[in-house]
Amino acid sequence: MPIQAVQEEVDALFEPLTQSGSPGCALGVMRDGELIYKQGYGLANLEYDIPITPCTIFHVASMSKQFAALAVALLVDAGRLSLDDDIRKHLPEVPDYGEAITIRHLIHHTSGLRSDLILLVSAGWRLEDVITNTDVLELVKRQRNLNFRPGEKFAYGGVGYLLLAEIVAQVSGQSFAEFCQAQIFEPLGMINSHFQDDYLRVIKNRAYAYYPAGDNHYQNAVLTCGLVGGTGLFTTIEDLALWDENFYTGQVGGRSVIEQMHQPGLLNNGEEIPYAFGLILDKYKGRDVVVHGGDGAGIHSYMMRFPGEHFSVAVLGNHGALRARQLAQQAADLYLGDAQAEAPAVAVPETIELEEAQLRAKAGRYYDADTAAFIDVEFKDGKLQIWGHDLAPVSKQHFVFAAFPEASADFGPPSTAGSAQVLVDTGINRTRYAWAEPVMPTPDSLRAYTGRYYSPELDVYWTITLDGDNLVVKRKRQGRSPLTPMIADVFCDGWIGPILHSASKPATLAFERDANDAVSGFRLSDSGGRVSGLAFIKQNA
Repeated sequence: MPIQAVQEEVDALFEPLTQSGSPGCALGVMRDGELIYKQGYGLANLEYDIPITPCTIFHVASMSKQFAALAVALLVDAGRLSLDDDIRKHLPEVPDYGEAITIRHLIHHTSGLRSDLILLVSAGWRLEDVITNTDVLELVKRQRNLNFRPGEKFAYGGVGYLLLAEIVAQVSGQSFAEFCQAQIFEPLGMINSHFQDDYLRVIKNRAYAYYPAGDNHYQNAVLTCGLVGGTGLFTTIEDLALWDENFYTGQVGGRSVIEQMHQPGLLNNGEEIPYAFGLILDKYKGRDVVVHGGDGAGIHSYMMRFPGEHFSVAVLGNHGALRARQLAQQAADLYLGDAQAEAPAVAVPETIELEEAQLRAKAGRYYDADTAAFIDVEFKDGKLQIWGHDLAPVSKQHFVFAAFPEASADFGPPSTAGSAQVLVDTGINRTRYAWAEPVMPTPDSLRAYTGRYYSPELDVYWTITLDGDNLVVKRKRQGRSPLTPMIADVFCDGWIGPILHSASKPATLAFERDANDAVSGFRLSDSGGRVSGLAFIKQNA
């Protein structure tokens, strides 16, 4: 297809963003070291009708992590850091959890540290507050437990990269923002890029972010934080083209550092994970691809690089409902000639037929106490389903997901506690859930949970009351939300998603009882795996 026709089809993908009064995004397409197409769609500022252009500056949220990772890699290459350094060597204020957390653990999200955003909102902070690295460090200093042993699991979050930024500052003697400016942005000619550690700084040509609020109506997505490391980068499509080419030339860092950036993480058991140095190593329609995105406060960004083709696509958006990843993939399909192509078929195991009774026996609610996550295995239309996806039986116990057979569900025999189990392997994470007995508590039984609860790790109180036949939790500066009973002493709470303006998985409150069977507290977990077992203690009246 002629290049002009390709560009017209690409523009058609983004055409909905060009309607009057809409925020949008900037697109960049890079091939063989050249920015072969750059375009802006929609408005950078709704109040003054300022259009987005390829030189519009965007906050890119978690896409920032690869820059923080390069900063660390440069110091490692210079012999000023070791990836196996205990982070307390550089940040002694981080608590001693009994096992060393290394810089390598932070890089690959295997530290077990609790996520900063979940801690902040649980402690009563709002996203619109002025939040700095120092504020998050104060919360980290109060933590007494980890989500898991360092190196045991992968759990994506922001706090590890914030600590990396602090380590870069300690070792270099410069602020993290100054180090990146001098060692990365200036050498690459990225004149419109910086880490924003001062929210009062004036940024010319910036895009402001917005949340959708009905048909062609929007609200400001206010960003006043000064967090850097895992987020905080402001950049442009044109600057990202220079950044992208550095992965081929090694102008900053050299080949050894670029190779280090692509080293995947390893868990304690030797299992390899696809998260490298702020980069995710993946496959897309049979091709090797290196990707990362960023989401938050009305921001959606995504960049994907195809090393074998020397080809990349970046989408930077200020529209809270933008599907940046999907748009980047669709644009890549058009340029690479894969618009009609499908991902290579995964070998599908031979499936068998099972009797309805055998399938129904496996249906029900399952719970993983370690992650405080639930799944419902449903029997529908003659099949078992998880998350709305059909399961296909390969044996009496082993099932694969019909739509993506690389993922599986194994229904094991009862554990020593006597509960049936299911091991769900998505290809990225493996989680074992135990069958759980649903409960329907009475209003009288719910009264046992009411009261005031204190978290010493957050220095905050939550109050749980009975509103009619439902428990309701009230939080400092975060309003109130209902609790949904799941199993005995365990409730779900969907407050995190609306607070973070995201589809975050619900939080779980697992109540604990003392020797007299009286409720003594609860442990808060985010079923997305970013916070686990955060203790709240019931206060005496």
